[in-house]
Amino acid sequence: MTASRLAQARKGRRGFSLIEILIVIAILGIALMLGLSGLNSVFKRQRLNSTAEEVKTLAGRALSEMQNRNVRTFFIVGKYVAGFGTDVAVAIDVNGNGQLDEAFDPNGDGLFDDAAGTVVLWRTRVPQDIALSNTALTTQTFNTQWTRPTSGPVSAGLLCDFVGRATKPGAIPAMITGPATMQFCHREMIEGSLTPLVTYTVSIGPLFKASIARVP
Repeated sequence: MTASRLAQARKGRRGFSLIEILIVIAILGIALMLGLSGLNSVFKRQRLNSTAEEVKTLAGRALSEMQNRNVRTFFIVGKYVAGFGTDVAVAIDVNGNGQLDEAFDPNGDGLFDDAAGTVVLWRTRVPQDIALSNTALTTQTFNTQWTRPTSGPVSAGLLCDFVGRATKPGAIPAMITGPATMQFCHREMIEGSLTPLVTYTVSIGPLFKASIARVP
C-alpha cells in the first residue's frame, strides 16, 4: 500500500468522540443502578419471607422444648427498639409462676440478648425494615398501624403448658380459644415505595401448632 493510500485509510477510520464515550458511560451507569435497585428489592422481599419463617420456627420450638425439657416455655415478643428491631424468643418459665417477668430482659433495654442462655433458649430479631404488627398474643388481636410498643420488658407472649396447650400467661393461665396471630410486612411496602404489598401472617393454634400464610 502506497503512503497516500495508507493515509486515506487512516483518515477514514474515525475514533469515538469524548461526548460519545460519556453517553456510553452514562447508559452503563443507569443500567447498573437499575440492576442494583432490582436486586435490592429482591433482597428486601426475601428478608420479609425469611423473618416470618424464622418466627414460625421459633413458635414450633416452644412446643418441642417443653416436651424435651418437661418444663413450661414461653413464646415471647419484645418491644421495638430503634436501631435494632424487635426480638422474638423462646424462654423457660424458670420460676414456674406462668407469668412474664424481667428474667428475659435483665437490663430492661427491650432486647433479649442479655438474658441467660438457660432462660432464653432461642432468639431471633425482626429487622428494623420489617414491620411487625402490634399483635397482643395474649388477647389474640392486632393493630393495623404497624407499630410496636416502646415500653415494658415484654410486650406479648404465650405460655406452652405441660400438655402443649397455648395459654395466656398469668397466675392462672387460660388456654386460648382461637389462633393467636402476628403479621409482618416490609415498611417500604406499607409506604408504597416497594410493590407489591405482601403480608405474612404467623398463626399459633390452641395446641401450639404454628402455621404461616402469605397475602397475596
